[in-house]
Amino acid sequence: MEQRRCGSSSTTSDERLRRMSNERVSKKRKRGHKETNKTNNVSSSLLDISSYPNTIVCLHLSLNVVCTCLADTQIAEKQKRVQQETNVSTTNSTCDTVGTSSDCSTNVGDPWMIKKVLTKSDLDDNCRLLLNRDLAMKWVVPVVDKAKAENDGVEVEVFDVDTGFRLSLTFKIRPSNDSHVFNNTWITDFVDRRNLKKGDDIGLKWNEEKKRFDFSVLHRSDDN
Repeated sequence: MEQRRCGSSSTTSDERLRRMSNERVSKKRKRGHKETNKTNNVSSSLLDISSYPNTIVCLHLSLNVVCTCLADTQIAEKQKRVQQETNVSTTNSTCDTVGTSSDCSTNVGDPWMIKKVLTKSDLDDNCRLLLNRDLAMKWVVPVVDKAKAENDGVEVEVFDVDTGFRLSLTFKIRPSNDSHVFNNTWITDFVDRRNLKKGDDIGLKWNEEKKRFDFSVLHRSDDN
C-alpha cells in the first residue's frame, strides 16, 4: 500500500511538471504571437504611405535603412513642370503691330528670326522694306556696322532659299524717325522678281555660317 502511495505521488509530481512545462511553452507562444502582431502592425503602419502625405517616409529594415523621399520627389517634379511651362511662355513668339503690318519673331523651333506680312507701303514707291525696330535691333544691328548703317547704309548679302538666287540689300537706320529698313534693290530683286503682293508673309534669318541673310516667301496671301 505504501509503494502505491509513493508511485501515485511520483505520478502526480510528473503530471504537475508536465503541466508547468506546457504552461511555459503556451506563454512563450502567446508572447511570440504578440510580438509578431506588433511587428506586423508597425510594418503596416510604415508601409501605409498615404498616412504621410507631406513627409519623408523612411523604412528601417534590419541594419539597412531604405528611405523613400516622396515629398522631395513630388516637389521637385512640380517645380520642373512649372519651370517648363515658364520656359514655353517666355520663348513664345513676340509679335508687334506696325500700322497694319505684323512683324513677328519666331516660335521655338522656327528658324525665321524676322517675319512680316507685307503691306502696301512695302510695295510702293517708298522702295523699302520696313522692319520692326525691336526685331531689327535684335537680329540685324548686331551683325552689321551700326555707324555705317546710320549714315549711307550697309550692304548685306541675301540668299533667296526658294529660288537659289544670291542677291543683296542695303540696311539703313534713319535717325530722323528711328526707322530700320532694307532698301536699294528691294523692289527690283524681291518685289518684282518674286511678284510679291500685299498680305504675303516673308521671312528673314541670319545665316552665321555663310555670313548672310536668308530670305523666303513663307505664305502667299489669299488674293494671289
